[in-house]
Amino acid sequence: MKNITLHYIYDPYCGWCYAAAPLVEIATKHPSTNVEMHGGGMLAGDARLHLDDNFRQYIMQSDKRIAAMTGQVFGDDYIKMLHEPNLVMDSLPPQTAILAATKQGKGFEMLKTIQKAHYISGRHINDTAVLAELAQKLSLNAEQYTSDYTQCEQNETAKHIQNSKALLAQSGASGFPTLLIQQQGKWLRVPLQNYLGSPDKWQQFLDSLVAAAS
Repeated sequence: MKNITLHYIYDPYCGWCYAAAPLVEIATKHPSTNVEMHGGGMLAGDARLHLDDNFRQYIMQSDKRIAAMTGQVFGDDYIKMLHEPNLVMDSLPPQTAILAATKQGKGFEMLKTIQKAHYISGRHINDTAVLAELAQKLSLNAEQYTSDYTQCEQNETAKHIQNSKALLAQSGASGFPTLLIQQQGKWLRVPLQNYLGSPDKWQQFLDSLVAAAS
């Protein structure tokens, strides 16, 4: 029996979501917490990013802060990828892949695999062939994954992102990552940012949150 449900609003291209990934993983493995994932489509649709020099510098400075604060690894191949001409970042394909993987019970695992492929290996995570390869690494049923990916792409991803954005707005929070818990009909923000790089303290905080809800 799970005591509490945490609602995680994220994006595959969000560096600070990568920073928080170890904490979210702890929450997914906690015996008394359930994590519901909400992809916010940070770079989807009109927000697709054609990387220019200014934004490249912004990303690299942010990545340095994340690495120093959390120890999360940013690989040389990722840095090379950031310097590719005409690089486009589009959240829709990786978000669709995560929804497809969720149907086989591996949504968070797919997000984690996508983040590592992007931030360490410099893979193009908006490429459906790359995403299918990552699904294979997770031992997902390939035929079902392909079918579910197509189904989500056509009917689910856009609605999922819309609902995630609505939840973000309703909670009064902004930006990614956002972790929420609902208590007495109100959305409360769980302070992930206070525990970045401190997994032991985060584990203790989760335990206290569960104890309070019991």
